[in-house]
Amino acid sequence: MEKSSVFFGIAIIFSVFCYISAADDSCYINDSGFTCCNKELESAMMSAMSGDDLLGSADAIQKMAEGSLGGKFETVVALDDFAYRSHFKEGKSCKIEKDGQYALAWQP
Repeated sequence: MEKSSVFFGIAIIFSVFCYISAADDSCYINDSGFTCCNKELESAMMSAMSGDDLLGSADAIQKMAEGSLGGKFETVVALDDFAYRSHFKEGKSCKIEKDGQYALAWQP
C-alpha cells in the first residue's frame, strides 16, 4: 500500500470524525464502528434486534426506542451495510450491527 493511500484514508477518517464531533458533541463511534449519539438508544436497539426477520427487528427497535426515549422514531434494518444521510433531533440517532443485521434509528 502506498503512503499516499494510507494518508488519504487517515485524512478521510479524521474529516468524518471532526464533522461528527462538530455536529453533536455527544456522538461517538460505537463497537460496531458506526456513529451513535445516544447510549440509551444504542442499548435499546441492541436489545430489540433478534432473529432473521428484518421487519420484526425494525418494528421492535422502533417500539423500544419510542418507549424508552419518547417521541416517534424511524428505523431501517438491512442485511448489508448501507449509507445514509438524515436530519435528526439532537442526540437521537444511532447505527449498529448485530449478528449480520445493520440497523439505523433516528428521531426526525
